[in-house]
Amino acid sequence: MLKSVARALLAVILLAAVGWYGWQLGPWADGAPGDRALTDFAALERASTPNQFLVAPPGTTPKAGPDAESPVFPVPAERLRDAMLALVEEAPRTALLERSPDGMRMLLVQRSAVLRFPDHIDVAILPAGDGGSTVAVYSRSRFGYSDMGVNRRRVEGWLAELRRRVAG
Repeated sequence: MLKSVARALLAVILLAAVGWYGWQLGPWADGAPGDRALTDFAALERASTPNQFLVAPPGTTPKAGPDAESPVFPVPAERLRDAMLALVEEAPRTALLERSPDGMRMLLVQRSAVLRFPDHIDVAILPAGDGGSTVAVYSRSRFGYSDMGVNRRRVEGWLAELRRRVAG
């Protein structure tokens, strides 16, 4: 009994220490300013770890195969950009780190709820012809090997929310 209580106490102390560390990572977790460059999707090369998810239209990422093809939205790129910016503004624990002058490309960070570990998300809003637009999204964990599907769920959730926002 005493051993199980000691183990539980040790686990709580370790979780608190890791959480404090994640909270204190501050700017280092988001990368130094030189590390915050907007991703060039045409030159993107993916890491070999499973803690990432990429959605892109065909031909956008010739060096990195996407996990899924991006949908085409029946709205101009500017309207899709505005919907994405509104979504990001409302997303919990999410911050805009960098943005292109026209706002069509952005680098975001979203932190986990408990331990505050950062995931970086690159977004590019692209014209799709016939007045429509599409989006490339590359979400990946900054630390660790596995993400237990967090990046995939985030991207799929955001795409569903974008569909809802531009339909209205």
